[in-house]
Amino acid sequence: MCGRFAADLDYANLAQGYGARQAPGLPKPSWNISPGSIIALVAQDRHGQRHLHPARWNLVPSWAESDHMAYPTHNARVESALTKRTYADSARSRRAIIPASGYYEWTPDHQPYYFQAPDGHTLNIAGLYSWWRAQPGQPWLLTATILTTQATAEAAQVHDRMPLLIPDENLDSWLDPGVDGNMILPKAVEPGRHASEELIMHPVAPLKGDGPELTEDMALDQRTKGAQRAKPSSRAASAGTGS
Repeated sequence: MCGRFAADLDYANLAQGYGARQAPGLPKPSWNISPGSIIALVAQDRHGQRHLHPARWNLVPSWAESDHMAYPTHNARVESALTKRTYADSARSRRAIIPASGYYEWTPDHQPYYFQAPDGHTLNIAGLYSWWRAQPGQPWLLTATILTTQATAEAAQVHDRMPLLIPDENLDSWLDPGVDGNMILPKAVEPGRHASEELIMHPVAPLKGDGPELTEDMALDQRTKGAQRAKPSSRAASAGTGS
């Protein structure tokens, strides 16, 4: 699963790169983003315009009676998103990109690892979004979830799930609401796993507070015995998060 990620983003450059309009209210940089936080999201409307917009990280489907679901919705499995009622409408035509500097996964013995692109390139994490409001006349709330996939071999030494990545060359079809999710979701898995193979990973200290120091590689003598037993390599085979 993906329960924490980092986003130290230059929104002006990001909006230009995605060809998106930048909305107000985007969050400040953070290296310890947790479910329920406000995150940045890129989505495309039915007129073809892309938007860089703040959203709450916990998807609330439009039919929900409350904006607080009885179960976690910050991750959705790509394998079942099209068939699970909570995510089905969004999976068909409300796909998004959640830009991130990197993300964290934990080993079974609770050692966190940080995953990032070797060149510091922003990760295009696959997401779904939904608009919700309590009743007509009330303001709309934009919410989102991160899609996860089965971890590739090296990443699986840390966790069995990872966020699904969308390569730059697949962004147009992924964001296009006119492309049916039944076609695009199954086709996104293998390119996403291949993109994840380029990531690097390293152990980090337990996440407390916030700041860029959270992503720093731990010295060898600081690593837990459990992490030393796991000894995953520095190459991650796939980006993912799962629920």
